[in-house]
Amino acid sequence: MRFRVGVTLLAVVAILGVTLDAVSAAGVLRAPGNEGVTIAEPPAESGTTAGKSRASAVGTVVGLGDSVPAGSACGCQTYVSLVGETLAARQGTRVVSRNLAAPGLTTEGLLEQLADDTAQSTVVGADLTIITIGANDFDSGAIEDDSCGPSADLACYKDDLARLRTNMDAILSKVRSLETRDGSRIIVTGYWNVFMDGATGRAQGQTYVTVSDRLTLAVNETIAASADAAGVRYVDLYAPFKGGDGTRDDTPLLASDGDHPDATGHQLIAGSVLEAISAV
Repeated sequence: MRFRVGVTLLAVVAILGVTLDAVSAAGVLRAPGNEGVTIAEPPAESGTTAGKSRASAVGTVVGLGDSVPAGSACGCQTYVSLVGETLAARQGTRVVSRNLAAPGLTTEGLLEQLADDTAQSTVVGADLTIITIGANDFDSGAIEDDSCGPSADLACYKDDLARLRTNMDAILSKVRSLETRDGSRIIVTGYWNVFMDGATGRAQGQTYVTVSDRLTLAVNETIAASADAAGVRYVDLYAPFKGGDGTRDDTPLLASDGDHPDATGHQLIAGSVLEAISAV
């Protein structure tokens, strides 16, 4: 998403399923100078139960994608790091979070990144890879074109949507080919809006709101189809941000640019990812 709070903080904490007090009680320690590494003191466990939890524990979380997982415009702890921190507290194990997300990255750019030896070695070591990518493949400036208007059925974005599917298939195939750990998992998220949303989006006019919403749904459908074909987990972010009918005002979850999630938005995304992991 381009360089780009509804629910309350208490509601988000409920979604995450862990309170700050609970995290503290679990003995979570942040390594000095390294937000990405979270360590929790192992709780007392016995025999078979301990063996099972350790066998399925996530030791390394890797984030891939654009400015959303990169945490642009927020200055806060990203959802990639939050997922790692919460898993450490739940598991009572050491979890390392590595975030390779970059602002402005497109699906083509992510494919190029995945050809790099350093990125490949990072993904190879992942137990959980979280991917958010695709919004930057689309130009918001085309919204006012007649071929993109509310009555044009996103005609001007058809080629971009087809290219998104091709690139997403290639990305997921590449990440799958790099997996070497038993039980490693891939999570792919959608978007609440590929462009600006909330009050900032509404200030652009009704055409902007209508077309950006329709395009977001089409992008999410494309990403979800690619994830399904690759046998990986898709996590919807549209409903958590905007409600089941898409009418909830998500301004309180967005940074001042109306484009990127704020700290509460990142917590909400982390909660959605953690819920999906628990459901597997």
